[in-house]
Amino acid sequence: MKLPLLTALLVLGLACGVRAEEPLARDLGEEVILLPVRLPDGNGQASSHAMTVTLYRPVGAGPHPLVVISHGRATTPAERASPPRIRMLEAARYFVRKGFVVLVPTRLGYGSSAGELDPEDSGPCRRKDYAASLRPAVAEILAALDYGRRRDDVDSQRMLLLGQSVGGISTVAAAAENPPGVVAAINFAGGAGGDPATHPGTPCSAPQLQQLFADMGSQTRIPMLWVYTQNDRFFGPEYSQSWARVYRAGGAQLDYRLLPAFGDNGHLLFSHGAAIWMPLLEDYLRGLGFRQPGIAPRPASSGYAALDDSDRIPYLKPDDRRNGYARFLSSPLPRAFAISPDGHWGYAYGSDATDRALGFCQNRSPSPCSLYAVDQDVVWPGRKP
Repeated sequence: MKLPLLTALLVLGLACGVRAEEPLARDLGEEVILLPVRLPDGNGQASSHAMTVTLYRPVGAGPHPLVVISHGRATTPAERASPPRIRMLEAARYFVRKGFVVLVPTRLGYGSSAGELDPEDSGPCRRKDYAASLRPAVAEILAALDYGRRRDDVDSQRMLLLGQSVGGISTVAAAAENPPGVVAAINFAGGAGGDPATHPGTPCSAPQLQQLFADMGSQTRIPMLWVYTQNDRFFGPEYSQSWARVYRAGGAQLDYRLLPAFGDNGHLLFSHGAAIWMPLLEDYLRGLGFRQPGIAPRPASSGYAALDDSDRIPYLKPDDRRNGYARFLSSPLPRAFAISPDGHWGYAYGSDATDRALGFCQNRSPSPCSLYAVDQDVVWPGRKP
């Protein structure tokens, strides 16, 4: 079954600027654009819409490689409406460090457009129409890709697609269109029709999904990486293994990874397990020729001061030394604290803490920020006491 995706949605010209609802990450060159699109309504008609796309870019004129990152689908309308704009900040930081321009479409029916339409509704559980629900999603991915390839700072021959959950299966379907310039596509926990509250681990209309993956495997010539976990409460491992088997049987080139259980629900690996997926992706992308590191190195202890000696912190006002730094000290590991010569600071804890702390500091400061402390160590390269 060949899905008629390439003609489903047309870009109507260059994207225009739009104000964001929240502060932009200046350290990532974050911008928000509106991409004019025409979306089919299923009755042979098309309607005009504006799709919100978040863009991140590294320093330099490029041309840079490009990645389009596609979000998943929450199980309730209220959850699909929040946040109003999908940012994927953690993944964006990783790819910007690797030198990529990053595009994150907030697809129609999500965020600020959630109350207006739901083009990805696949129908009731026993009568799903997954192919129909994928057409608008994939067409929007291809529209974002087309916008990206026309940018002067993008290398149109070094592009990636990546998606999670429904965004993952949409990425698989987009790869089946074999868009020019896409060298690989990556699927994290991709699937549809799952709901851990009502039928954990078992998707609706499972045979239809199986056939869809088989069909897409027979069409795809782009290499793919699939990442699933043993305890995915949306799509149990027996399903992802079966999908991988029929996908490969069609002739597709697939690297399938089934990882151990992650937390209470492995479906959340991409959003909560960067410490696991970043090294995995680093190895995979290195094999494709993307050798610039995407994982921020951890600096060594400098011996400049004791960790709890806040009086030794340079640049900061006394109140910030006491209260701001105290927040860092009370944070769980991993954690990081950054400072700038003009007195600004930022801290973060959790995955990718060092880069996020630098980002929080840099978004407030026109001067370069540096790490002062990481985990249990002062790393500031000043004189020893």
